[in-house]
Amino acid sequence: MTSNSHNVALCDCKSGRRTLILLADDLATSFPEFLNFDYGWRVHPGFDVIEIDIGPGERWSNALEVCNFLRAVIVDRPRIDRIRAGWLNSRKSLPQQLAQLGSEAEPFSAFGVHDGSSQLLAILQERRIESWLQPVVKADSLAIWGYECLMRGRADDGSLISAPELLDWAKRENLTFMLDRVCRETHLLNAGSLNFGADCRFLINFIPTAIYKPEFCLSTSLAAMRKSGLRPGQIIFEVVETESVENTEHLLGILDFYRKSGFGIALDDLGSGYSGLTMLADLKPDLIKIDRGIVSKSVDSTSHLNVCSSLIQMGHDNGQMVLAEGVETKAEADLMKSLGVDLFQGYYFGKPQALETFIGNHVHETMRNANFLGSGADTHLLR
Repeated sequence: MTSNSHNVALCDCKSGRRTLILLADDLATSFPEFLNFDYGWRVHPGFDVIEIDIGPGERWSNALEVCNFLRAVIVDRPRIDRIRAGWLNSRKSLPQQLAQLGSEAEPFSAFGVHDGSSQLLAILQERRIESWLQPVVKADSLAIWGYECLMRGRADDGSLISAPELLDWAKRENLTFMLDRVCRETHLLNAGSLNFGADCRFLINFIPTAIYKPEFCLSTSLAAMRKSGLRPGQIIFEVVETESVENTEHLLGILDFYRKSGFGIALDDLGSGYSGLTMLADLKPDLIKIDRGIVSKSVDSTSHLNVCSSLIQMGHDNGQMVLAEGVETKAEADLMKSLGVDLFQGYYFGKPQALETFIGNHVHETMRNANFLGSGADTHLLR
């Protein structure tokens, strides 16, 4: 076993696999979440020990992934400081090693971040995630219907970090769970601070594969919603990255939890992948968003126009609202309106803007005429 300058234990044994041990006094009472959910490890509450297999072919490829994951699961630092970590000797049984492990295990906090990692963990721990809002307008009147909350990060030097970069870091460093959770909480609290009225809706993305068990993973989102002062009916959780969902039943369980809590459900990028129609039938969302690629190509392509028209009709037949996303030109807006979409979203109606832009301003109830649209639309959404 080797260790880098920040004490992150890595494995150089012949097979590349080892067993990480986490110890915590009164494990069952102090860390009930460890016992209730399947993280790919073995829990021994009688010994106050968790065994985690590390290495190629395992759920966890290195100790850093486990460290980052637990930092996401355990919000409060005092609880983290009660965990100790060590490595199991494969030639001896766990009971034979308990005394030695108890004396030699390091504090969990000693397992730091390796030199090659990004700023993401610090950004999440310090809540340097921002909400940027993009307007969603009604197709018939151009009145503001609501906003999609989009994530941005703030780097150490104050520069802005894009959503794709944050997601890439999260996937590489096994922090998707934490990123998804922090963004949901941030968006809910920020949306509640705007006082846009009880009829304004907010679309908030979530990644299904980042949610292990709804009752646990979404509890902080429910707490943030209650603190925000928003009604559940104002919140629409938008399913993204559906192509990575392998267990549809698990996703349905998440959506059932959301619905029972009073939230709406949206399906993003309909038409962008081969599984879209299956997801539409299985998930039964309240709102469907037609992918911008189909929207833009429908202007010049009869085949894309027919697909778009069919999706709109299908949505309406199922009692769903239909949103055309990525609308960037008047021709696209006119065409989508003629096909019967309910809502528009895109640069033609407004670009994403930082939350601070909206504070202290009043949003126009109606975008009064086409002169407010186009490249300058985002600057006319506020008085």
